[in-house]
Amino acid sequence: MSERSVPDWLLKEDKFDPPKDGGAFLRKSALALASVIRSVRRVPERPRGPSFSPPMRLALAVLTILLVSASRNFMFVETIGVALLVLLATFDARKLARTLALPLEAYLTALAILAPALLWGQTRAFVVVSTKTLVTTLVLSLLIQSMNWNRFTCAFKTFGAPDSLVFIFDLTLKYVVVFSEICLETIDAVLLRSAGRNRRRARTLGGVVGTIFLRAQDAAQEQFDAMTCRCFSGVYRRYRAPFRRSDIVGVSILIAILAIFAYFEYARLCLT
Repeated sequence: MSERSVPDWLLKEDKFDPPKDGGAFLRKSALALASVIRSVRRVPERPRGPSFSPPMRLALAVLTILLVSASRNFMFVETIGVALLVLLATFDARKLARTLALPLEAYLTALAILAPALLWGQTRAFVVVSTKTLVTTLVLSLLIQSMNWNRFTCAFKTFGAPDSLVFIFDLTLKYVVVFSEICLETIDAVLLRSAGRNRRRARTLGGVVGTIFLRAQDAAQEQFDAMTCRCFSGVYRRYRAPFRRSDIVGVSILIAILAIFAYFEYARLCLT
């Protein structure tokens, strides 16, 4: 009886080299979602010295942004900018980089949008609008870096914000994290199961979006049922933040900002 030989093709090593496809779009989307989750779940560092209460921080930020936007005297904008630079000088390198990320992006965007104004000789408008954009976004970034997102809800309710606004803001922040995590897990599953070049990227993206949409419907129904079972009437109790000693300094800063704004505006009227 003759021995059967093993075919040569069975002895060869299988080589599977799929075409390269980095999935750059999905990976960039995953990185963007991860950054959103980190920013929302961020826990701000506790300041070393005394700190203002959340309502006082919100009042300072909103008042400064409104006055800088409404100011017609550029000296007031420069004064606020110098005060912010003094505050930034006390930050370490890591905290300074996080704080300046958003303002610098907004400033460069404003410069790009206002660049045609230079061709028409509107140099003042180019400088004033871009500087106001930098200062206001810097104030907003300082506010974001100093408080958790749930503190914003409490601060809004302290100033008598409507319940519907607080409700939408609160649920939006919570479900941004939930749906971002679901979307991130779905993208990771797509990347792990894909082999070779994905020629149907639009279909893949549509599947991810459709999955998130269906999960959002289920989450909305579950949220509605849970609130109905707990007899939620849509009324938020007003949050009363304890008045701190440092808030006296905050009130003094508020009065000083208003006084400086009134002084520069009055000086502008006198010169004109």
